[in-house]
Amino acid sequence: MDPKDYELEFFKNNGFQRKQCSKCRKFFWSLGDSDICGEAPCVEYTFIGKPLFKEKLSVHEMRESFLSFLERKDHKRIARYPITARWRDDVFFTQASIYDFQPWVIQGVVEPPANPLAISQTCVRFNDIDNVGKTGSHLTMFEMMAHHVFNKKGKEIYWKDRTVELCHEFLTTVHGLDPRAVNYSEAWWEGGGNAGPCLEVLIGGVEVATLVFMTYVLENGQQRPMDIQVVDTGYGLERLTWMSQGTPSAYEAVFGDVLEELKRLSGTKVDPAILAEYSKAAGSMKIETSADVRALKADVAARIGMSYEDFVKAIKPYESMYVICDHTRALMFMLSDGVVPSNVRQGYFARLLVRRSLREMSQLGLENRLSEVVARQVDYFSNDFPDLKENRDEIIKLVDVEQEKYKETLTKGRGIVQRLESSEKKEHKGITDEDLIELYDSHGLNPEVVAEFASSKVKVPDDFYKRVAARHSKVEREEVEPEITLPAGLPPTKLLFYKDPSKYRFRAKVLAVKDDLVVLDKTYFYAESGGQESDHGTMKEMKVAHVDKIGNVVVHRIEGPMQAVVGKQITCDVEQGRRKRLQKHHTATHIINGAARKVLGNHIWQTGAHKGVDLARLDITHYADLTPEELQRIELLANETVLSGTKVNSTFMERTAAEKRYGFRLYQGGAVPGKEIRVVRIGDFDVEACGGIHCKNTFEVGAIKILRTKRIQDGVVRLEFVSGMTAVEQIQALWTSVTEASTSLNATPEKINEAVQKLIADRKELMKEIEAMKKGRVGETVEDLVHRSVQVAGVKIVRHVESEDMKHLVSLAKELIGHPKTVAVLGSDEGGAKMVIARSPDLKVDCRPLIKEAMAMVKGSGGGKPDFAQGGGQDATKLEAALDRVVEMVKETLEKE
Repeated sequence: MDPKDYELEFFKNNGFQRKQCSKCRKFFWSLGDSDICGEAPCVEYTFIGKPLFKEKLSVHEMRESFLSFLERKDHKRIARYPITARWRDDVFFTQASIYDFQPWVIQGVVEPPANPLAISQTCVRFNDIDNVGKTGSHLTMFEMMAHHVFNKKGKEIYWKDRTVELCHEFLTTVHGLDPRAVNYSEAWWEGGGNAGPCLEVLIGGVEVATLVFMTYVLENGQQRPMDIQVVDTGYGLERLTWMSQGTPSAYEAVFGDVLEELKRLSGTKVDPAILAEYSKAAGSMKIETSADVRALKADVAARIGMSYEDFVKAIKPYESMYVICDHTRALMFMLSDGVVPSNVRQGYFARLLVRRSLREMSQLGLENRLSEVVARQVDYFSNDFPDLKENRDEIIKLVDVEQEKYKETLTKGRGIVQRLESSEKKEHKGITDEDLIELYDSHGLNPEVVAEFASSKVKVPDDFYKRVAARHSKVEREEVEPEITLPAGLPPTKLLFYKDPSKYRFRAKVLAVKDDLVVLDKTYFYAESGGQESDHGTMKEMKVAHVDKIGNVVVHRIEGPMQAVVGKQITCDVEQGRRKRLQKHHTATHIINGAARKVLGNHIWQTGAHKGVDLARLDITHYADLTPEELQRIELLANETVLSGTKVNSTFMERTAAEKRYGFRLYQGGAVPGKEIRVVRIGDFDVEACGGIHCKNTFEVGAIKILRTKRIQDGVVRLEFVSGMTAVEQIQALWTSVTEASTSLNATPEKINEAVQKLIADRKELMKEIEAMKKGRVGETVEDLVHRSVQVAGVKIVRHVESEDMKHLVSLAKELIGHPKTVAVLGSDEGGAKMVIARSPDLKVDCRPLIKEAMAMVKGSGGGKPDFAQGGGQDATKLEAALDRVVEMVKETLEKE
């Protein structure tokens, strides 16, 4: 770091001195007399019980104070971005306010929504999740208040001095902090491929803000100056609120009524002095692992004269309540922003929060009351975030669904753990860390639950939840097929299909020919993208079999002899029927998506789609299989939209303007690159960023028919459907099947269901009669077989073969061994060789070696108990010989006794 980066005019003009911390050796700027930087663990927290600000503020008041202050300083307040970073394809969640503007604003591709701007951004991080609730300060979800500036060359708005000045004024003038109490520590920041000097703002042992001056791009280990220099600040809303109140922990300051309600429900009470001492001590330690937390607890217990065990017992309920408060707030925002709990992607983290919260609730004796706490969080925060109130019912529904799933998990869990223990004992391993992770990922069993269910001692890793979160944090991108190598210097292809999608014949100039590929200067052929299949057609007499887009160049794949000549004009024809079917299916996909959201709720997001000629499919986020009633409502609403004749508007918009106007629902199909995005809007029904070809109004789509639905993975449901003439053809085919069935059933189509139900009922009655007849026949057969049995040493050996299923053989064997001193050796040649060997309870013949010998002869396998064994094999031709061999073995056994 270059010291000159931190020698600011603001520091010089206001009497700040540069010092080096006597403990950590960091350099910092201060007006005070201390030679300590002011950050833990160099100092303990000094504000607990002694607020440093002139008045106590709630999170609501602190946020408003910050944003209003910056508005007075000519910053524009902008709304938070979603906690789910749908505009990016490299991360799942928003982890800092600067994420909102990466990569496009930072790179200068698009303009920021305002410049300068102020925001309070909801963020979530899982790297410290195991320490949440244990230190008084760690949080999974937090709000990063910030002011950002994007300085272009020759158009600087402000830089380092003004940034520090604003920070200092907010803390000292607005909130009455003693100017000598704030230190600015020199540091270096790197992240997201950028770097620059930064100042960490330290007060009372806590870093309350970071002021980053993003200056460089990092490339191959080298620094290159950025075209746009960015002021990237981050102020901790929760920490500043905590500091203003001086409460024993940050949780008391942030969660207010929610925490008080948990205390009331659980009947938890603890001396505030103990909590205060705990938080103070936490400020004097570097807390990174649970081992650090244990050392902290031991230190505090010694300070206040309690045994370690008593201290842990006293604060455990508070730790549980703190975890619940933190996790339910994060969960609430995630669910409101469209995350559906599942085992994949963002949903994995939502489920993690649910299950940790439920576990801590059970520790407080508050089973099955998680939705009450989440509802309280919604009420507490909805004044500042109206979308929470709007989505309240859906949030609660999702929590209730997850709570029921967790109950089912626990019901099955004990057996799963016992089976694992049984297998592990054979290998003398015990339950390992990997086992715990697998039990959590595959079966949803928290490690604490596993330890409770296990018969032997289980050691839970200190960083268990950090580990599982890290395993799922990486965004898996779709593998891209190897790029086609094109001649250098080709200009971007002019895409004319957007301008006039109803034009099918055109002439264009051939720019390049390579193998079976042709590049034109312009094209009306749509290249496959966004889940829509490509156009087909002809180019002169050549067949255009597929169309791709490589960068900005459209490539036409030819089947048959190549006739295109570089530099020559060529006549092209787009296959009209295919194009129209693809258009209809694409617009129908948007309509189905909008209908599903209106029927099922705002948690519906597209996770995948394919628009083919004969079939379209849409994958949506949802927590359960769709019911026939829900499907019917979606289909009905979709067709009502079609009949409304609503205009389908497709326009290119600057990205920031589109986001501001339509919000982040635009990104249904995932992140969309570039300065401009194409927005497809169907009235007020649906709006999405989309590059596909669409109908001009919904009436052109024609009928929409949903054919089937299925859950393709946890939290994702697939809808398969058709539209236009394809839908008519499907409906005709279905009606043909119905009329044929009605003729066979001698019923009108309207009465076909009644006829089918009668047929089913008649079949059930018939099956009952058949079973009764079989039982009667078994009775008769048993007496006859016993009468014809071979007797050896007073034991009856019944050998019998018939063409029946295994169920019948088992039933017959059980009847036979109801007679004393009886051995049944039964076989069937139906579908291979089947055998049952059984003996009455008054005999000691072991059936297991008998079935093993017999199965070896018929090339099969079997097993069972000493008194009853069964098996099956492939070679029915050896069945008689196998039965004879078993009879001989039984005789030999009896003669020896």
